[in-house]
Amino acid sequence: MYEVSRSGYYKWLNRKGTLNRYEKQQQELDYYVADIHSHYPSQGYRSVNDTLFNLYGWVLSDATVLKSMQRLGIKGFVRKQKHPDSQGGEHDRFPNILNRCFSAEKPMQKIVTDVTYISHKGKWYYFACYLDLFNNEIIDWELGDTFDNFLVMKPAKRILEKAKSTGTPILLHSDQGVQYSSAGYCNLLKSYNTIQSMSRAGTPRDNAVIESFFGRFKDVMRSHFQYWKCDDLQKVVEDTVYYFNYIRPVRKLKRKPPVQYRLELAA
Repeated sequence: MYEVSRSGYYKWLNRKGTLNRYEKQQQELDYYVADIHSHYPSQGYRSVNDTLFNLYGWVLSDATVLKSMQRLGIKGFVRKQKHPDSQGGEHDRFPNILNRCFSAEKPMQKIVTDVTYISHKGKWYYFACYLDLFNNEIIDWELGDTFDNFLVMKPAKRILEKAKSTGTPILLHSDQGVQYSSAGYCNLLKSYNTIQSMSRAGTPRDNAVIESFFGRFKDVMRSHFQYWKCDDLQKVVEDTVYYFNYIRPVRKLKRKPPVQYRLELAA
């Protein structure tokens, strides 16, 4: 009636209820995807795919991982899109030397910095961060409850002290905030022969890498570390910095975390 052979029918009957090879592969993939998501719930299907490649060497398409997450009913954290602001003028002393060239040929060649706000337990905190454009590594940071010059100067001095042995001048880019324009900060950079660059006024795209990074950083603090439940914000920031430097894969870095990419390249 259904034009199925007798032997074919009994083979189907005997293996009824057992998984075929393709179904077993899907089941195994779903297990590992669910495990990665349980540890890093902020990761989307691309980051999960990169993590699978980095941890297990699996070469999968993004669509395969997306279908697995859809079967499991899970998804990463989706960021809201922001509309760019209008373009302003350059600083009267420090032009936009970086000029949106967000790539570097070696570590500590181009560094971008900014400060973001974090509300915690009814109080505002300020997170100053310095990001290496070579591999998007957080090379230093400072967290404080006072937005003063020392918030940006202390990590800057630590970075410049480490880098002075190389003899290569650093291009350090920021916005036109009062802390970055202060005499103390500018004199500090000048004393280490650092090239200071500033975004044009009201033009966040001139520092787009760290502007985008802050959004992802706070998303991970919320979705994975649930920082509002913790009393020690400093510890949460430390854990999030570690995640971005040592765990989170970056596709442009051959699916490796920033520190691993830098160390393997040096070796």
